[in-house]
Amino acid sequence: MTNTINYQQIFEDEVASTLREKNGMEDRFYELDHDARLLVEELIEAGYRRAVEDVLDPELLSETSAMAGEMGTQLYAFANLVQTFLNTTSPEDGN
Repeated sequence: MTNTINYQQIFEDEVASTLREKNGMEDRFYELDHDARLLVEELIEAGYRRAVEDVLDPELLSETSAMAGEMGTQLYAFANLVQTFLNTTSPEDGN
């Protein structure tokens, strides 16, 4: 899986300017020294990996699958109920 992360946009748009200022960081990503840029990139990548791992948690996926199956069963039963209602209330086509 290939992903493109815009480190500059995240750093400049998502990190509060007051936080950057308090930590003695430049306002612009490419104004940071090399080591600071590497740190920011590593933190962003670690957060991204953690988010993906949390979303793809097998237990959570199993629960989601079970819920989707139950919802499908309920929708199927509802569709049958509606169809039965339509069949009993519709006038015959052969007038």
